Amino acid sequence: MKRKSTIVSLVGLGLSAALLGACSDGGADTAAKADDQEAPSSEATSPGPPSSEPAPDGLTDVALPVAEGADVDGLVEVNGHRLAVHCRGSGHPTAVILHGWIDEPGLTSHDFYGPLTDNLKGDFRVCDYDRANVGDSETVPGTQTPDMVVRDLDGVMEAVGGPGPYVLIGQSAGGMVASAYAVAHPDKVAGIVMVDASFDEEILLEDVGMVPDGTGPCDPVNRRLDGHESLQKIDNCAMYRWSYERRDLRPEVPLVYLAAKQAPWSAATEFGTAYTKAIIPLQKSYAASWSPGKFVWVDSGHDIHYEKPAAVGDAVRWVVKEGAR
Repeated sequence: MKRKSTIVSLVGLGLSAALLGACSDGGADTAAKADDQEAPSSEATSPGPPSSEPAPDGLTDVALPVAEGADVDGLVEVNGHRLAVHCRGSGHPTAVILHGWIDEPGLTSHDFYGPLTDNLKGDFRVCDYDRANVGDSETVPGTQTPDMVVRDLDGVMEAVGGPGPYVLIGQSAGGMVASAYAVAHPDKVAGIVMVDASFDEEILLEDVGMVPDGTGPCDPVNRRLDGHESLQKIDNCAMYRWSYERRDLRPEVPLVYLAAKQAPWSAATEFGTAYTKAIIPLQKSYAASWSPGKFVWVDSGHDIHYEKPAAVGDAVRWVVKEGAR
């Protein structure tokens, strides 16, 4: 499903109306391992040859290697194309923000993570980047596969984020990138924060017929739209299945799932009654499966990273603290 941000048309899953992780005001109790909490409502203060394409206006190629703690605003060559990346702060582990679905040409994700970056950069190195085909990053031919998306993230972080492991902040559709990277590189993940995000186990709802025909990411029409006609050209069905089939490779790290209380996905009636009843228990059981896992309601709309950046910052600090135990 495509979920629009209240500030820009940045977040949401995609043209497939794919199943995003979302939230409701109620739901079954979590397994004992996950805490069902509500966040405080206080606000925070706010390889291949180089490409022959010209750099986007205002961005130049990043001089590598990058000095520890140096600000980064530029393009990094990864797998034959250049991706726009921004980093601030210092400290370990590095936190990487994985943006939601972008369906507007020229819209760069970096402009919308300033409050969250400001919250984190005093304690950690914080990086964000535009995935291929969107924002200030270059385009790639064909449909992006899970392996391509994972290799791009890994290449960017190896270049400017330090050696890892990293805290993955998956916001909205960025949760699927976090899910895929975690099973591809479990040794490089220190913890995960899902910000009202999609996650691999949601494919189960489509597989067992809990969503109406034509609404899931693996519906043939939606799959064509996502992988061939959308701006990002990512096969969301493949992203879900690829990550879920490798779930036994998940790292034993802490995870927090932040759910937007003001925009509950259990209210997404277009996905049918079975979906609305199942999505919150599924989110909670997913959170409970991590080491440890925590499900947290946030009194916010979908854009928690922008409306309540302190809640995301607190979640990052929690996974780092728990991971150090």
